[in-house]
Amino acid sequence: MDKTLQDLEFTLESGQMGAWDVDLTNNRVTCSRLMLELWNVTEKEVLGNRKVLQEKVHPEDLPIMLEAIRSSIEERSVYELEYRIIPTPGKIKWVHSRGRCTFDSGPHKTIRFSGIVFDITEKKMKEEELAAAVKARDQFFMIASHELRTPLACLNLQLEVLQWELKSNHPEIFRTERISSGFKKQQEHFLRISKIVDNILNESKLAMKPLALQKEKFDLMLMVQEVLDSFRIAAEAAGVEILLEKTGQIMGQWDRYRLEQVMLNLLVNAVKYGKKKPVTVSVSEVGDTAIISVKDNGEGIRPEDHQRVFQKYERVVSDKSIKGMGLGLYICDNFVRAHGGEIRLQSNWGEGAEFRVILPI
Repeated sequence: MDKTLQDLEFTLESGQMGAWDVDLTNNRVTCSRLMLELWNVTEKEVLGNRKVLQEKVHPEDLPIMLEAIRSSIEERSVYELEYRIIPTPGKIKWVHSRGRCTFDSGPHKTIRFSGIVFDITEKKMKEEELAAAVKARDQFFMIASHELRTPLACLNLQLEVLQWELKSNHPEIFRTERISSGFKKQQEHFLRISKIVDNILNESKLAMKPLALQKEKFDLMLMVQEVLDSFRIAAEAAGVEILLEKTGQIMGQWDRYRLEQVMLNLLVNAVKYGKKKPVTVSVSEVGDTAIISVKDNGEGIRPEDHQRVFQKYERVVSDKSIKGMGLGLYICDNFVRAHGGEIRLQSNWGEGAEFRVILPI
């Protein structure tokens, strides 16, 4: 190789570019070292056989590449294309290729097709990740707006009815039972709105990993009792009885706010899917772990769906009338894992579901 070619090879490799040259008259192929490495072929294999390179092109992209080459040669235009290659079985790479056709008007009238190629696999992967993130964001906001619309509309309707009834000044509307019932319904809608907003905020925080915990020492049993007390109005409005199996004091260092969110999400799910049957909550201490159990008596969850329920936006319930964003258990799982714990699901179809939050003390 003369010095000019050596300098050219060095320049190309410095820019991570491969080069190719095809003498279309005699089908002679020349490739730079980086080009050969990218395609995983040898100089001897491609010397007089373009098909060796073409066979490495992804089957879906090969017709597009051949058409682009044909068009470039016939129209004497610049050839530029992004396509996939399969250098080794099962491994796909993206490349960006740019070249042109030159015609020698000498006595031999040779036609040469030459150009350069870049490995853009990493760039394509980042583009796909960004596209997936944008799609997930759009899906999230669509679900969130849909979920917020229903309780807000119900709350607004109740307030309009209340305003109309007050103007009518009928004695019936001032009965304690009626006012109490109205407050319970409004409290239920408010709790649902609060949960949705909390999940939106939690989702954004989980996206900004790592999750920072604000740990403090407190009694886990007392915290569960307080969450149940605040949730009881919503449970009564839904016609569900919450049973608490009390134990003694369980002290530990945890993020109180995060565990309150976990407890609230599990209770909301138990009431939502429990077919209006009693929900049982228990707190226990086993060795160096504390366990919170929330058990409903609904249809349960099929074994093949046990892992899927903890994934983002996943909902395995068949009843379309039951609304949800598919974020509650995903958030619970992340919060518990941040504590070094885990959530275990015990459920068979038709036998209800029990979620056990296991936390290190």
